[in-house]
Amino acid sequence: MLSGGAVRGAAQVGMLRAALEEGIFPDQIVGVSAGALNGLSLASNPTLDQIAVLEKVWQKTAEKSPIRGSLVRNLAAIIRGKPSFDNGERLRELISENIPVEDISHTKIPFHLATTAASSGRQVWWREGPAVDLLCASAAMPGALPAIELSDGDYHLDGGVVSNIPLRYACSLRPACLVVFDVAAGFLPPEKQTALSIMMTGFRAATAEVTRQEWRDIPQDVEVIHFRLPLDNHGIDDDFREAPQLMNLGYMTAFETLNSLKRKSKKW
Repeated sequence: MLSGGAVRGAAQVGMLRAALEEGIFPDQIVGVSAGALNGLSLASNPTLDQIAVLEKVWQKTAEKSPIRGSLVRNLAAIIRGKPSFDNGERLRELISENIPVEDISHTKIPFHLATTAASSGRQVWWREGPAVDLLCASAAMPGALPAIELSDGDYHLDGGVVSNIPLRYACSLRPACLVVFDVAAGFLPPEKQTALSIMMTGFRAATAEVTRQEWRDIPQDVEVIHFRLPLDNHGIDDDFREAPQLMNLGYMTAFETLNSLKRKSKKW
């Protein structure tokens, strides 16, 4: 289960490397937003070689951000009434150039991707369909990137809007072990709040409450490995220049988590 997290999605690549090096390989992958981009790549080839490919992709985002413009210009675009402050062309180009399969059903292991339907606010799950369109839709942060019209005739946006860590759906697949790559952002302390972070609090607060409920609903017989990025690391998640450092941080975080599990259990 790969959560959303914008640029923090880079940290998942480091976490995935640590997990695969330890022999933890997926049977199925569930992803939303940035986690969907990482998840489809891994589902197409669940090996360390594919992790190396993902590392190069995220390095590209550090060199050329997939979202255009400065924060001030982007906010001005919203004020002027545009549906999003970025037209999504850079993100679509990045995905198109690095997509491993044309249809998400063509992966080596089952892959599940979520989007949010604009007309109903429902989280919609996909097992097949055009990879570029579905990934662009699942990563379409409200206001930042345009919603994408999909095969059902509806417009779809970020799959993490309803549930950024959709544990309930992952559990519906009846896993024996659920491995969660959690790079969701936390809330900033009062002294670090900005006008933009306060605007985003409403969006994140509802999602965070859903996540708390879903953690409580995990069946007791399901083993859970939770890789979690430190919550004090980021606020707005908009600086892709930090991708290399985040990959390193994700690796070290997962490495420490695995060492802790080894100390607690003979299984590890």
